[in-house]
Amino acid sequence: MPPGRKRAEDPPAEAATPRKSPARRASSRRPARGYHHGDLKRALVDAGLALLEEGGVEAVRLREAARRAGVSPAAPFRHFPSREDFLRAVALAGIERFELASAAEIAAASSPLLRFRALGLASVRFALEHPALFELLNGPAFRADPEGARELLAAEDEARSRLQAMLEEARARGELRPTDPIVTEVAGRALAYGLARMFLDGHLPREGAMELTAAVLDVLGEGLAQAPPGASRSD
Repeated sequence: MPPGRKRAEDPPAEAATPRKSPARRASSRRPARGYHHGDLKRALVDAGLALLEEGGVEAVRLREAARRAGVSPAAPFRHFPSREDFLRAVALAGIERFELASAAEIAAASSPLLRFRALGLASVRFALEHPALFELLNGPAFRADPEGARELLAAEDEARSRLQAMLEEARARGELRPTDPIVTEVAGRALAYGLARMFLDGHLPREGAMELTAAVLDVLGEGLAQAPPGASRSD
């Protein structure tokens, strides 16, 4: 056979497989990251919100949030030294979700008093759609540590300030009769919280919940509203 030619039955020579360096072998064994650089904290909080929706407050665990975010169990502790810190961050994100969900409904109302009503409706609706988040936000877990919960408490204070400004505007425009503004604020908050609590605890039927909420808020609004000039409260 002439040199340089192979028999037809000879198998083709196999190409040499390049050997991986130790660094490349190690990198190939690393799990794919579930987050982009810089957004691990957000990814963990999003995982915490999902866990909350799926299993309630007890299901919100750093280890499971880390698994869902695709990081090691130790990674979350750079952002959340304890489970309580993590729960507070999840609660803060829950407040942001409520504000986003309710903003359009409140803004669409044509007067401050109607915005007050829209806020009450949105609060009850959000509680019924996200009962575990309602429990987290209204639970006693954070009240014993005001320093640790300062961001969460600041967000609550900001929401309360917006409510007070709404009522002050209604009063300035002559929509509210001259009552103590603190009493008016507490009446609205207590009504929304109480209705949500009664629906969630089964004291009121869930069917027709929003229709009943609207009717109760209308009764409150009638009690708060300034009577037109020349009209009596009984008209």
